[in-house]
Amino acid sequence: MSASTSKLVRQWVAMPGGSCDLRVGSDAIEAMGTILKGSVGRPRTCALVKADNAPEEIVERVRRQLTDAGFLVQPVSLPAEGLRTLGGVELLSSALSDAHVTADDLVCAVGSADLLSTCSFVCSSWCSGTPLAHVPLDLQTSIEVTTTPLGIDVGGSPQMLASKLSAKYAICDLSAMDVSPDTAEAVYGRALMATAALCDSEKAVERLWDRAELLVDGDIETLQEQIADTAKSRGHIISSTSIAMRQSVSFGQTFMRALSTLVGEEVPKGLLLAEGVRFQARIAAATEILPVEEVLMMDELLDLLGLEPVSCKVDADAMVAALKEECFLRSNRFMLCLPRGAGRIRPASVDEEVLREHAGAWCASRAQL
Repeated sequence: MSASTSKLVRQWVAMPGGSCDLRVGSDAIEAMGTILKGSVGRPRTCALVKADNAPEEIVERVRRQLTDAGFLVQPVSLPAEGLRTLGGVELLSSALSDAHVTADDLVCAVGSADLLSTCSFVCSSWCSGTPLAHVPLDLQTSIEVTTTPLGIDVGGSPQMLASKLSAKYAICDLSAMDVSPDTAEAVYGRALMATAALCDSEKAVERLWDRAELLVDGDIETLQEQIADTAKSRGHIISSTSIAMRQSVSFGQTFMRALSTLVGEEVPKGLLLAEGVRFQARIAAATEILPVEEVLMMDELLDLLGLEPVSCKVDADAMVAALKEECFLRSNRFMLCLPRGAGRIRPASVDEEVLREHAGAWCASRAQL
């Protein structure tokens, strides 16, 4: 489904050490020349980075806008596979060196989460920091990578090297992506919307609740507003002075990554992320830090967003082992983000007995669906 014509939504997103100028809407690419013209003072070189499988029509639209803005465009094409690796970082760095890109120039990345995340990682340190503009080509990338680029995979372990800095500009052109509400990217996007709102505030939850039905129906203007709202919420979380609040942006992510190793691609990761919310909310209720009414509210919000419980067969012991392996990959402590209410989600230790009891209950219930 293609996006219908609609006005641009603009949102300044707080980021660690700066901010991101986010524009969302159909034909947003056609406005980016004006937006980027003043990004680096007098326009000079712009490295236009894409994967070799990027839609040429969209890349050409971007190139024309950059040229019209006065940039000398240097095209950079990278292989679509293996981007978020040290090899991908080296390829991009070499390309920027060949194009003589400096901190006074601009990098514009057009593509998916892996490409844009790699560009974020490299540009955060290239010449001590080079301005970056994102043009995401799917909903997942628009919602997630704008604020939290994926880390670089190292030694077979996912996302071990991460950068706190992302793009200075994000141009989310809904006419350049599939905005159908039933795609895997859209389902994951709505799960990210839910976790961001729950981590942010009750008001953020209320706004998402009111938009949920229209989001599931694929209403474009509602989608625009919620992408901007979610980016604002995620920016607020990762820019907080509280370490615990910054860590809450991973709410449900540990569960999602752990379970994906057990179910593979059988279950969309958006549904697994939603299951992480349900699972961790129930543990919070069991430890008496979250009222049962709040658990039911979270369940209903996920249901309104079309994030139904999954049907799968998982061994409870294997689930516990996978959760621990995922946690211990990045920390010496086993902790999960547990909700105490909307806007109050913090990492907490989980008792072994409680963990195994809820893992067993979850596995038994999902096997019966």
